[in-house]
Amino acid sequence: MTKKTVRGIIAAVTAFILFAAPIAAADAEELATASQSGYTGWVYQNGERYWLDSGTMARSKEVYDPNSDAWYWFDADGTMAHDKDVYLSSEDKWVRYDGEGHMIKGEDYRYGGWYYFDQTTGAMAKGMKYINSNGGKWVYYDWSTGRMAHGETFVNYDGDHTGWYLFDASTGAMYHGDTYVRSNGGKWVRYDRVTGKMVKGLHYQDGAYYYFDQNTGAMAHGSAWVPEWNSYATFDSVTGRYVGNTDSGTGGNAGGHNIRGQYCKKSEVGQQRTDADGTPIICEYRAGNKVPHWYAR
Repeated sequence: MTKKTVRGIIAAVTAFILFAAPIAAADAEELATASQSGYTGWVYQNGERYWLDSGTMARSKEVYDPNSDAWYWFDADGTMAHDKDVYLSSEDKWVRYDGEGHMIKGEDYRYGGWYYFDQTTGAMAKGMKYINSNGGKWVYYDWSTGRMAHGETFVNYDGDHTGWYLFDASTGAMYHGDTYVRSNGGKWVRYDRVTGKMVKGLHYQDGAYYYFDQNTGAMAHGSAWVPEWNSYATFDSVTGRYVGNTDSGTGGNAGGHNIRGQYCKKSEVGQQRTDADGTPIICEYRAGNKVPHWYAR
């Protein structure tokens, strides 16, 4: 064998090593070289996975692999995304890829919280959503982060849903009905049976009226000023059901229950009375309140 022939063989082997990267189809049954312009499939190199579309490396794009029936994302350098959230501006959605690079669909627990991704598009859910887990439940995914809410939560991403809600501390299920919460020093509140939003103001349910503070949502017990009726009314000390009108027009509290802390009329500002327990009270604006209340003198 001549020196010229040997040099030719060495050059050919070197070229193969430098330019013929091992490329495998998704089922790892085929091998090709990167120079094959018509090849579409996976490339495995230096521990990373890449994708070729007709010989061109996929960069900053989604790819669907029919063999694995999954979507993948490839960054600008061509590397496959895994354990990563990606914003797809062309479809205005956030999506997530798992450790194998597959686009996640359905519920996913990560970063210390629960998230949900559309079963078809993979888009991260945000806002109120009904899901089938735990026997079916309404939940709220934070409008910014997409993380499932737990506990008392103020929602304000649109006009229809603006208000306070309560979500189970474990499952995130939206609460409906009356319950006791610890906020504002402890109070009974009501969450609408349909919408789940905290009820405020005068509310009619099951054949009776109830009143809930316009600011805190606290259920009234005893005598309370009801703006909708422009008068005081008495509500059962246990159930909160309306039991009668207590506005006597006298200098005393005829309702039989203390009214300190309750609303009073603007026309009553400066008036003094004696509360049910004998405490002298006065109608005043205090603590920056825009509505006057009855306070102990």
